[in-house]
Amino acid sequence: MSTQCLQVDAGVEEVGCDRQLASGAREDNCGVCAGDGSTCRLVRGQALPHLTAKESVKTVLEVPVGSRFVRLNAKGPDIMVIEAVSLQGRKEETSLMSTGSYMIGNTSLDFQRGLDRQTLRTHGPIKADYIIKMKYGGSKDTVVQFLFYQPIRYQWRETDFFPCSVTCGGGYQLNSAECTDIRSNQTLPEHHCDSYPENTKPTPKLKECNMDPCPESDGFKEVMPYDHFQPLPRWEQGPWTQCSVSCGEGGGWQDRSVVCVEEDTHGQFTQVDEWKCTHSPRPVTRQTCNTFACPQWVAMEWSQCTVTCGRGLHYRVVLCIDHRGQHIGGCDPAFKPHVKEDCLVPIACHKPRESVPVEAKLPWLKQAHELEEHHTATEDPTFIPGPWSPCSATCGPGRQTREVKCRVLLSFTKTEVDLPEEECGEDRPQLERPCNQGICTRVPDISSGLQDHRDPYIQTEELFSWDYRGFTSCSATCAAGKQTAVVMCVNKKQDEEVDDSLCDSSSKPAVMIHICKPEPCPPRWEVTAWTGCSASCGVGIQTRSVFCMQLMSVDEQDILTVSEDECREFKPPILQPCNQVDCPPAWETELWQRCSQSCGGGVQVRKVYCKQLLSTGAYRRLEDRACWGSKPTTNRGCGNTDCPPYMAGGGWSKCSVSCGLGIQRREPMCRQMTAMGQQVTLVRELCSGLPSPPLVRTCRMMACPKHKKEMRPKDTQKVPVKSQIKQTVRHPTKARDYEEGVKQCPLLMGIHHIYIQTRKEKRLHLTVGGHAYLLPNTSLVIKCPVRRFPKAYIHWLKDGRPLPSSKHLGITKSGSLKIHFLGMEDIGVYKCITGPASDIFTLQLIGSDSRSPSRPSAASPSSSWEEMLPSCRSHYSDLESLWPGVSVSLLPPGAHEASLQPRVEERLINITMQADRGEMQQEQASDLISSLLTHMSAAQLWSRPADRGHVKDKLPNGSERSSLETAGSGPVIIRQQQILPVTFQKNINISIGQSAFLTNATQLLTILCLAEGFPSPKILWTKDGAVLQHTVRVSWDISGGLHILQPRVSDRGLYKCTAANTHGSDSETSQLLMAEPPAITVSWRNVSDYGVMLGHSVRAVVGGQVSVQQGANLTLDCPVSGFPQPAVTWHWKNGPLDERAVSLSSGSLWIRNVSLQNRGTFSCTATNAIGKFTASTVLQVYGCPVIPDHKLPVRWDYNNQTLKEISGLAQAQDAGLGQGLQYRILVGGRVLEVNTFQMKFSGRYCCQTFINSTRQLISAWIYIHSEEFGWRFGDWTTCTASCGNRGTWLRKIQCVTLDGRDVPPTMCQHIPKPITSPVPCNRQDCHPRWVVSEWSKCSASCGSGWKQRQVSCQQLDARGAVRTVTATACGCKDATQYCSVVKRLKLCYVDMYKQRCCGSCSQDADST
Repeated sequence: MSTQCLQVDAGVEEVGCDRQLASGAREDNCGVCAGDGSTCRLVRGQALPHLTAKESVKTVLEVPVGSRFVRLNAKGPDIMVIEAVSLQGRKEETSLMSTGSYMIGNTSLDFQRGLDRQTLRTHGPIKADYIIKMKYGGSKDTVVQFLFYQPIRYQWRETDFFPCSVTCGGGYQLNSAECTDIRSNQTLPEHHCDSYPENTKPTPKLKECNMDPCPESDGFKEVMPYDHFQPLPRWEQGPWTQCSVSCGEGGGWQDRSVVCVEEDTHGQFTQVDEWKCTHSPRPVTRQTCNTFACPQWVAMEWSQCTVTCGRGLHYRVVLCIDHRGQHIGGCDPAFKPHVKEDCLVPIACHKPRESVPVEAKLPWLKQAHELEEHHTATEDPTFIPGPWSPCSATCGPGRQTREVKCRVLLSFTKTEVDLPEEECGEDRPQLERPCNQGICTRVPDISSGLQDHRDPYIQTEELFSWDYRGFTSCSATCAAGKQTAVVMCVNKKQDEEVDDSLCDSSSKPAVMIHICKPEPCPPRWEVTAWTGCSASCGVGIQTRSVFCMQLMSVDEQDILTVSEDECREFKPPILQPCNQVDCPPAWETELWQRCSQSCGGGVQVRKVYCKQLLSTGAYRRLEDRACWGSKPTTNRGCGNTDCPPYMAGGGWSKCSVSCGLGIQRREPMCRQMTAMGQQVTLVRELCSGLPSPPLVRTCRMMACPKHKKEMRPKDTQKVPVKSQIKQTVRHPTKARDYEEGVKQCPLLMGIHHIYIQTRKEKRLHLTVGGHAYLLPNTSLVIKCPVRRFPKAYIHWLKDGRPLPSSKHLGITKSGSLKIHFLGMEDIGVYKCITGPASDIFTLQLIGSDSRSPSRPSAASPSSSWEEMLPSCRSHYSDLESLWPGVSVSLLPPGAHEASLQPRVEERLINITMQADRGEMQQEQASDLISSLLTHMSAAQLWSRPADRGHVKDKLPNGSERSSLETAGSGPVIIRQQQILPVTFQKNINISIGQSAFLTNATQLLTILCLAEGFPSPKILWTKDGAVLQHTVRVSWDISGGLHILQPRVSDRGLYKCTAANTHGSDSETSQLLMAEPPAITVSWRNVSDYGVMLGHSVRAVVGGQVSVQQGANLTLDCPVSGFPQPAVTWHWKNGPLDERAVSLSSGSLWIRNVSLQNRGTFSCTATNAIGKFTASTVLQVYGCPVIPDHKLPVRWDYNNQTLKEISGLAQAQDAGLGQGLQYRILVGGRVLEVNTFQMKFSGRYCCQTFINSTRQLISAWIYIHSEEFGWRFGDWTTCTASCGNRGTWLRKIQCVTLDGRDVPPTMCQHIPKPITSPVPCNRQDCHPRWVVSEWSKCSASCGSGWKQRQVSCQQLDARGAVRTVTATACGCKDATQYCSVVKRLKLCYVDMYKQRCCGSCSQDADST
């Protein structure tokens, strides 16, 4: 590193590496001027080559090109060799034999060699790659030590600036950084640079650009760049997906979408290129999750064998342990290790009185009664036999009895309890057995002489007895088989085998077993069963485990896993394909896209496909009709919340000048977008503190004239020829009753309706002039009513071409068009021509693929489209005027009790108008309408007449009323919406709409579903979407009552009752929930913060022992489970909590600034309607860590200032202690109590004392960090009303820390809470609606009469007042252009005119 100096007058000034005088800039170890050393890393270490005469050369180190400050030391006899490899690949090798300077690889090196030491140095940077080798020079080992600074190969380099964000008026430019290989100067992916922790990606730079004013536009232009303030683009990330696994060693992953968005001056966000966001790091799109291990079975040690000789049993405890070491559920029962196992005690069980063969004396023989299985209670009910009683006879045959009990082992207390015998099943061990204590010897008496001494029955020894006669063949060829001793009945005198019936069966000796072939079996492959197929169709996989095993003992099932190389056969496959069949077509949905706006009512869309998984694993996309079931929804509402208020500007004033440069002003306004998507103006106070947009801007009008010129006045009466409408009269072919040259057109009475067919109908009669969306296979008649024109001369066109007459299509004598069984070929635009007048009818099909390849799109804008419009009246300026009073009619008529929601009807009209204007294809309009009617819920789609305040245009006469009364009514379910409390009654009765809790005491549950309607509706029950089936336990009666006998856990779910008849259907649901008693997940682990700096928070789970220092903050968690959700309460020493212990809403207990007074037992109790559960923790608090019998005083320091021991409350006034510390020293200095409420107390506390015996000074210290809390205003609550000055909202008040983190409100309970008052919101006019009065009494007491009521259109305005408005505001509109004539001629009393001119006739009624 060179230093340049410059002599200046009185002294010498140093020139930095940047060639600036006295800058102080120096090169770092990497050779970068004024660098921070981040472009290289230090490499140091040592190597021991261990060279020999045979292996004489070894490479010990590689130093890459560009390395600096290289230093190598070698101690030993070996010779140092350097191989240099240039960047072009040229190699040269140099052996360093003597001291001197070397030029190797175009780099100068200094080498020194001593008797037993070599040193190599160079400042570098080296110009080639060095490979350092050592060559054998003696038997002694050489140690090589090295040190050098290696350049980081992959480094960040800044890019040029990206293009400007705007072309004029002031914008911004950003640059970025890219990862570069400094050796090849190539750009690489960013992960190469991220692998070096020294690398720090440069922050993008920002600069202004294109500051020139934009060209003039609309009489003025903006020239102030700050008026175009444009926030920087930022990253917007979506929510994390669900974790791919629930547990596992490697864990799973979660993904999310990350896009770059830019906000314009109106607050709207748009997605832009990602380079615009490179000024900030891109958020990660994937993260690991659930990285903890899955629960697994853990087996404890085996118990001792249950017998002292022979064969017995031993047991062990097997638990399911999770990653926290807690005993929980979740392990696979199929893999649970066995809990009992046979055991063999290698001690012979001796029985001296029996005659046994020689082999019986060996220790590995067993007897049957000694191998008797020993029973112990388990977690499952089990019969446990007691010991056998003594034999009932002292000699000869007798009986033995024993007691058998049904017992179960309680897991937590490890105690056994008795159960009724029926709990253990029918496989009960025997209660008694025969026994034989040997031959009875007769005692001589006085009658002995009377008996014959030759009687064989009086002999003291029997003639026949049991004896062992060899063994059976070995049960196995290896791994310790068994041979059983053969017991035969023999004649003792003749030593011959006789029939077994001659011997006493009760004295038959026990079975003896001989171990044979004890050598292990040869290794072989063992396989597990195939797992279930991973897929039911398509292509699945089955797996199994394959092990190379060696059987050591058949009896003990001792199997040893050995290396796979020891198994000679071919290894069986570990996986195989399964279920290789094509799957049925199914719906596949993509993820919902981001909401179009976060508040104010947005829309989310997604793509839905019908796909089929083939047996090859590939997917095939099909038409929608190939999939069963309804198609999932493709759009849904979102962001249905009010947006927060914001400051906006009103309208700009006029420019202050008429020519040249001036200014414009506007007033600030507090605005808000409601959940309905409407902008409302609020009071200014609600936006206090929010940034305001620019209120002043410049404007440039036309250039001011330098010389006055005469202004020629415009001739407003002169109209260009192009703007004149040339009206002509088209002359049709002369026909009867139609005179040529008549100026008045024929009157074509078309009806401008939108017809939508929702149910199948054989034939429909419609009128020309509208749009129809019909179902396939429906027959259609299109009428063409006309006056002043002969019907015989009516002719029709389809898509601009004449219609041919056929069996499928035909024109009636009245001029109507008949189409039989609509198909895709019938889609199009039909035109009825009556001389110079004409009208059109657009036909589309729904419920099928309405795209017909054989015809042009009916709605495609073309030159012929104008010809398809009504031609007699050409003064319409746009298409919308063709449909002045368009409405929606549902087909078939009279089949719908409910009507469409106004918003739905308006949307259907808008879709149709867009198709007419060519903004979308007619096929798209048909698909969209079909999707809306199919996927919207009933509540979103329909409204009952009572809800909409629908007004009939006329009262029904007697015949109409009688037909309505006999037509019937749709079903209505009598419902109740509530959740019943938990009850322990045996029988529970609820009504549909209610939810109920099931307990173990519930024996019968009845859900009543009462429905009204004519004809009587039929009831259908479903559970969780599936139709219920009659079973022994589940049934229902004619009245609609559902009965569930002996409810189980599997019965919980959502039950739905659907009542249906010919006029419609109604449904309601009830939720059945299973009540569970509360439980607390207890941790028995002891927790201590010994050796940890005080000031942090200690957290522990209830159940163990907790030891903390004084002043610590302790949180005790009480994790509970149960249903209904248990309530958690805390107690201290079976009493209430003190003021420092706070119960949190999460169920945890927070103890702030723990003191000695907090020692004791803290208990949490979880309680619900089923029961309660209590768990406890013992809290220990320690102060200055000295032993109890310490006698010498303890001195305390606070921030290196000694605290004086004063009786009572002391206050340190030293300047170094700030405002003073209030404290008390207790118990001879072992406890220091500090006031934490009024003074600052953060800092370092140290206690010092001497050891009693050695007077050696000892000390301990802690650092206490205080955390302060406070109240802060948060977001606004949801407005209580959407309009009409009836809503209010409040500002949320949150308890936060100094850095803004939310904490429970109990942390701020010692601070006065601010008061927030309700503020009016949504002060805007409500939508007009119909208001009706009660019906009057019937005009006649018998026969036919009439009733009337008042109907008015009312609106609740923004002040809260109700006002009456015209009927048109409530949706009543004219359906024809002649309504002004109808009103002038006073024809509104005619029903037909009253219906078609509803708006005009209602105005007339309102005025009168």
